[in-house]
Amino acid sequence: MPQINLRRCGHGRRPPSAPHVAIRRAPGIAMAAVLVGLQLLAGGARAIVPSESMPGEPPTALPVAASFKPVDEFERLQFVGRAQPELATVGLLRYVDTLAVDSPRHLEALMELGSGYVGQNKGDEVEQVALRIEALSDRLPLARPCAMLLRGQWMQTHGEVSKAERQIIEAQVLLPAALPDWLRLRLLMNSAFVKNRGGHYDEAMARYNQALKLADETGPMWRRIDLRALVASVLFDAGQTDKAAEINHEQMRLATESADEFGISSAYTMRAIEFSRGRDSGTVLADWRAALEHARLGGSKHQILIGMGNIADYYLQHGDFQTAYDLADKALPLAVAANDLPAQSVAVANKGLALIGMHHKDEGLPLVRQSNSIDERSGTAVDISEAQHELGDYLERAGYLDDALAAYHQYRQLSEELNQQDRQRALIELQESFANENRQHELDMLGREGRLKDEEIRHHELQVKQWTAGGVVSVLLLAVVAVLARRLRVRNQLLSVSNEQLRLQAEIDPLTGLSNRHHLQAVMADKHAGGLEGTLYLLDVDHFKQINDRCGHAGGDTVLVEIARRLRQVLRDDDLIVRWGGEEFLVLVRPLPQGEADALAQRLLCALAEAPVMHDGDPVPVSASIGFAPFPLRRAPAQGELPLNWERAISLVDAAMYLAKAHGRNGACSVRSVDAEGLAQVEELIEHLEKAAGDGRAELHFQQGPGPRQGTAAPARAPEQPRTPAHGAEVA
Repeated sequence: MPQINLRRCGHGRRPPSAPHVAIRRAPGIAMAAVLVGLQLLAGGARAIVPSESMPGEPPTALPVAASFKPVDEFERLQFVGRAQPELATVGLLRYVDTLAVDSPRHLEALMELGSGYVGQNKGDEVEQVALRIEALSDRLPLARPCAMLLRGQWMQTHGEVSKAERQIIEAQVLLPAALPDWLRLRLLMNSAFVKNRGGHYDEAMARYNQALKLADETGPMWRRIDLRALVASVLFDAGQTDKAAEINHEQMRLATESADEFGISSAYTMRAIEFSRGRDSGTVLADWRAALEHARLGGSKHQILIGMGNIADYYLQHGDFQTAYDLADKALPLAVAANDLPAQSVAVANKGLALIGMHHKDEGLPLVRQSNSIDERSGTAVDISEAQHELGDYLERAGYLDDALAAYHQYRQLSEELNQQDRQRALIELQESFANENRQHELDMLGREGRLKDEEIRHHELQVKQWTAGGVVSVLLLAVVAVLARRLRVRNQLLSVSNEQLRLQAEIDPLTGLSNRHHLQAVMADKHAGGLEGTLYLLDVDHFKQINDRCGHAGGDTVLVEIARRLRQVLRDDDLIVRWGGEEFLVLVRPLPQGEADALAQRLLCALAEAPVMHDGDPVPVSASIGFAPFPLRRAPAQGELPLNWERAISLVDAAMYLAKAHGRNGACSVRSVDAEGLAQVEELIEHLEKAAGDGRAELHFQQGPGPRQGTAAPARAPEQPRTPAHGAEVA
């Protein structure tokens, strides 16, 4: 199943990690966790007495929904996991040990256990379960692809949707056509999630509808209720609000009829989030209160914290800061007791914003910063720029105009330099993985056809041996079979050639003709497995979004094609040039002396900015920002070299590239050496590269491209005049 992490998000915006969430700062509701440990327990039906000041603790008794009768211990544990994932995983650990290792239920229970750990954000435990599943590969053919699906589920919860998509594709190649219902449902949900994340709503809905049909035929009522919440969310994302409302109404009806308190709570939350526009604010508040009360009756502390956060946010938006503060203050100790870091972050942030609204800025701002710190520790910080925009809104409403302006300025800077860039990069990466899905499928089909032909050849050769004893007739038949065998072998050779052609096509960017990520990964695995060796450049086209806005996507494509042509002109045929993302390009050449490396960077800057790119008769000015470094990384004088894998090397030059942008764009920033003992210190340098340079822990050098700078910041050092030695890069 696509596991959803709970995220804090900006007002009226959806965090990119989930198909549907709660409002502004509330952590949201994980209604997508069918068959996973994050789903929450349902309780008995009870009358609602809405009150945001209700006790936070759930009832001690946890009644099972009247319509749910578990058929065995495993189904009961699945159901318990909706409200108490920690309790369910403890029970699953004991349950798994009672099963024979070669039984199909053993594999299913391990997958459920791993999904429970995903819901609790326990990465080490997820990997341990995945390894335990892989160990069953000799006995259970489904084990290896199941381990891949579990790892893909973990990737989805941490924003690595493109990697998760590749895991799904690779798992599908290994899976047989006939699957058990539980695995087919899990595969459909994972695939639908990544399709929805990529904006392919029709494909996502097709998979969700298949999953819903399968759940309606084979699953218990609570699973059918949860799936309807997912479908309603995707319909809303696709703009089909009327259909989304119908599904939400159906979810509410089924949950009410089956006395499923969690299902009722999620239906109220969904309705309040997605369908509150244009409705009476009192009705919306009543929905939030009802969602909270049903969550309390269902017995989930986590859902209670979600509801309290939603209601506190409602009061923040409507200017009742004292009530918002009181509710957030009440939620915070519950979140601490539950060790729920996202809920802690929400409560602290809401307290801070409420204090700002009550004109206690000096008390409120540290709490907002503390909330951001909690997000960073828990790995749930997304949309940082949107959080700054929200902070600016509340500062402005309270009359702190200078502070609001500073927050807005930081929002614009982060939004341009980080948020939009990262999202576009993630989208392009996801689209690339989608484009490769069909290619991988064709490769798999061709491979299967080849294996069938090989079996046919062996069958005929066996018949020939049997017929040899028949004399002349056998000789004639042998001749016929030999001709047939030769034809089949020729066809297999052609299939092998087709396989190789498809493999090459999968490693070429169709727009620019350059290598793509898949080719880079293959090169790294083949030639740089022990650490990257060479000089690595990362180029990012300046203000590419503005080019797209002004000239359309066709104009943007023209610019990218021309940039690829200019890069080929500067570089040699043996150099590795990769289209890394939407408007990012990687260049890897042999290890160069510092002077030659600087000169090559200057030549690249000049080549890209030498003349505007013409599109439909109009000139489009182009420049780029570059980050580069030699690898192995040079340590401080007389300390030798520090080998890095290629992923960390790219992270380092990416940080340098952003510094080049911060210093005015149309320039380059190189990392010449670092003072670091190991990888942990390198990671810290990457996160705070400019500060490390100021502290003397990194040596940086800035160069300016031709023409005026495109920003206002000045470079930290005056650029040196580039030398012009001949560049002689070899195969990377």
